[in-house]
Formats: sequence, structure tokens, C-alpha cells
Amino acid sequence: MALPFAHPLTDEALSTTAVSVATGVAGVIRAPFKGKLIAVGTMIGSVIATADATCTVSIAGTAVTGGSFVVALSGTVIGDHDYASVYDPNANAAITGANLVNENDVIKFAFTGSGTGGGNVHCYAVVRLG
Repeated sequence: MALPFAHPLTDEALSTTAVSVATGVAGVIRAPFKGKLIAVGTMIGSVIATADATCTVSIAGTAVTGGSFVVALSGTVIGDHDYASVYDPNANAAITGANLVNENDVIKFAFTGSGTGGGNVHCYAVVRLG
């Protein structure tokens, strides 16, 4: 079976964890090299409660254009995957700019809104060397 998207060997998947989707909680990752952020996302470790949560991704304090997406309350189950991407039309959001990273930049996944729970939230970023 063919994969839907070709990923060159210059793509690096990075991951971190946030303790929940509550406002003020964040996960952070260090960029290992200079490149372009091509995808970011989360997968929840338990159902969320109360309301939707928004995840906003930033690089060195600057929000990634199109890098925010909603982790929805309605119908959540463990493992729900929400993400933003430059290449995937099925993503929750489309990354369109402010997505260049330098080595040692901090990539931050910040949660806001009224959502609570979500268990440990797996956060990932895919950086393409360049």
C-alpha cells in the first residue's frame, strides 16, 4: 500500500507531552536544526471535559500562521488526533507562514479555552531540514 504523502529522510519528528488541555498548560520542544515546521499536532490520553480547547503553536515566541487548531470536546476518545499541516488537506488547519526554525528554537504548544482533562497530551512537530 502506498503512503499518502512522501516524507524525505530530511524530515524529523519531535515529540513532547503536556499534562492536560487546560488553559495555561503547554508542551515545549527544542528544534534540533535549522529548517521548516511542516506539521504539528496532538493526541489526547483521555477524554477532555468542560469545553473545547485550542492549541496554539509558536516558534521562539512567534505564533505559527495557521498553526492553531481546536481539540474538540464533542465525541472525544482517547487518541483523538488534531493537527495543522502545510501538505495535508485533511488537517484541522493549514500552516501558511512563520514556520521557519533555527537550531535551539523552542517550539511551544500552548492550550487555551475552557477545556480540562485530556490526560497526558502527546504533542508532536515535524521539521524538515533546510
